[in-house]
Amino acid sequence: MPGEPDIAAVAQAIGEPARAAMLLQLMDGEAHSARALATVAGVAPSTASSHLRRLRDAGLVIATDAGRRRLHRLAGPEVAQLVEALAALAPPRLPDRLQPSPPAGPLLQARACYGHLAGQLGIDLAAVLRKDGVVDELAPGETGVVRTFDHPLLTTLGVTELPGSGPAVRACLDWSHGTAHLAGALGTALLTALLDAGWVRRRPGGRALRVTETGRVRLGELGIG
Repeated sequence: MPGEPDIAAVAQAIGEPARAAMLLQLMDGEAHSARALATVAGVAPSTASSHLRRLRDAGLVIATDAGRRRLHRLAGPEVAQLVEALAALAPPRLPDRLQPSPPAGPLLQARACYGHLAGQLGIDLAAVLRKDGVVDELAPGETGVVRTFDHPLLTTLGVTELPGSGPAVRACLDWSHGTAHLAGALGTALLTALLDAGWVRRRPGGRALRVTETGRVRLGELGIG
């Protein structure tokens, strides 16, 4: 019979500032080289490789070869949920050398949270879709369904179906505002559609997103923002 899970092993892998900074960077859902993650963490590439090995051994990160490069990403959505939950409980500030670039302001406005939209914009979209009956009111961590795609926001963005498998909707606790935004397949579809439509753009070197002028106008027409 299995014993109690060894959560201390996972906690020890996360519990180092450079490794924590790497995990936060990987929350953008993209794959990154060890050199890029070294820059984020403020350590030498050789040191970053050691940290990444520790994260892989703990099952938090996976690595794949892309030509001559070795790229790293989170091992799965359950890791992203763990990091987001820890961020909601954590003190509000990392050491100065590990502060994200761009600074926290853009992260609070809009950011990628492992394939879905987070920050104030993510919260605003979730509130509209809940108010209009597209999704149900859910506590963080709960899953639900999409009641209808017949909504001005979804219609304008061309979201008529959901990608992939897994829950259609999951309420994800937003560490920056203490309330839930939308994860799951709907969250992924919304972020993809916003990027494809040019309403938001990725900021260089991080997971913060920038709302474009087109996005501000179109969201304003929909009564959002």
